[in-house]
Amino acid sequence: MSGYSQIWMILFKVLLIATIVVVISSGVRSQHVSPTCHGTCGQFPDCDAHCKFIGYVGGKCAGTLCCCS
Repeated sequence: MSGYSQIWMILFKVLLIATIVVVISSGVRSQHVSPTCHGTCGQFPDCDAHCKFIGYVGGKCAGTLCCCS
């Protein structure tokens, strides 16, 4: 009987760890990151290229500011 209880404990631990990983990863993906503005559009005429160069997905001029996200 103890063999079955050990198998159930291992299965429970695996399911618990998998659940925790799914919950944490879904929480990380759902967070909205606000854009970061690095300067004016006059300083960075190609705002999108500037943002991609420094590691962001892209950028847009928001008014007079070059904002990356």
